[in-house]
Amino acid sequence: MTRLSDEHTEDLIRESLEHLAARAPDGAEIRDALAQRPSRRPTMALALVAAAVAIIALGVPLGLRAYTTVTPASPRNADWAVLPYKPGWLPDGFKELTRSAKPYPGPQTRTWSNGEVGQLRLTTTPLDDRGGPWTIAPAPNQIIVHGRVGMVAEVYGDGTMLTWSPDDTYLLSLTLVGVKDPRGVGQRIADEMVRDDRARVSGELRFGRLPTDLELSGVNLFMTVGGGATELEATRTGQPTAAAVVTASLRAERPDSGDATPVPLKVRGADGFFLPQRTGRLGQQDETVAVQVEGGRWLTVSGKRDQATLLDIANGVQLIPGDYSWFGKPPE
Repeated sequence: MTRLSDEHTEDLIRESLEHLAARAPDGAEIRDALAQRPSRRPTMALALVAAAVAIIALGVPLGLRAYTTVTPASPRNADWAVLPYKPGWLPDGFKELTRSAKPYPGPQTRTWSNGEVGQLRLTTTPLDDRGGPWTIAPAPNQIIVHGRVGMVAEVYGDGTMLTWSPDDTYLLSLTLVGVKDPRGVGQRIADEMVRDDRARVSGELRFGRLPTDLELSGVNLFMTVGGGATELEATRTGQPTAAAVVTASLRAERPDSGDATPVPLKVRGADGFFLPQRTGRLGQQDETVAVQVEGGRWLTVSGKRDQATLLDIANGVQLIPGDYSWFGKPPE
């Protein structure tokens, strides 16, 4: 394996992990791990994880040669809510739980669970053709998917991640947690991955008015005890993969007041409330505007903006028909 300098390797690992931490739902765990990173050189296990993450974050196409340089291809779905790939096979009992999508060059994610401890997460990331070709040495622990070299690594302590590029347009990352023989199962899922281009991330909310410095940057669909839930994210304009500045959600659960007292507020012509920054069940919470809408569910808008801005966004949010028909089903 061709070696990079220790200094350059560490810089690449750190930058790549930071990129992924900003995109991934569990990014806080990655950042916490970075903060606690020992000063000694990474072990081989960490190097494998970092290399896989580097491939995802930097958009590295994989080829068959031992040292490959490939210019990323540009064709991809113009509609980033369309999911380009799906498993053609999953172990018995695995059913879909969540879908999420971000605009280019952000990833799209789908998760499946067997209802017990097993979980599968498929992340599809468009190769970023703005950065030019990337060159990387292959990891020692390789997989072959339809003649293309990929890699496998341990992640999160008890998970296994397989990473490969099926078409020089997308990079796929499959994470398996709580699955027996994860490498073998992951290899079969990778071998039987097929184009989708029909499934969508189609929720029940649409932003209306947004401040001029913000734009839609993500849609997340998931199930709660009260039924389907939709969450929209908005980031600063031109920064689609950055952390959300404002989120809007529609779900059955009333927002957590934490240690704050709700302040009555008219929202969308109905009796709602405002919550200042507070500490709740999930830790520190941003300012929040909320109102119960038709059907008994709660529309919530929160983020790092003042009450007037959050109220204006909430008043402009559109409620539209959503699609949760995929929930609790195996791939079709």
